[in-house]
Amino acid sequence: MMNPESRPQLKPGCRLSPAGDILLIPESVLRLQGPARLIVEACDGTKTISQIVSHLLQSFPGAEPAKVSQETTSFLSQLAEKGVVQFL
Repeated sequence: MMNPESRPQLKPGCRLSPAGDILLIPESVLRLQGPARLIVEACDGTKTISQIVSHLLQSFPGAEPAKVSQETTSFLSQLAEKGVVQFL
């Protein structure tokens, strides 16, 4: 179950492309838009979802905290459903 203290980590076989905003996953690719690359880069298993949201708020100081938190959680949930991330 995902909560603010969960630590997302990319599953084996999933990685960011050095060529741009593309997430390589087994037998597919996902094009990342907006702050999605920043979120995926933070999915190293050491940062909590709360820490990722805090980092995004520092990167986008005009953003509404509740919206950033909700959208980050939703994005990570979608990645989990696709089998891209796991939560530690």
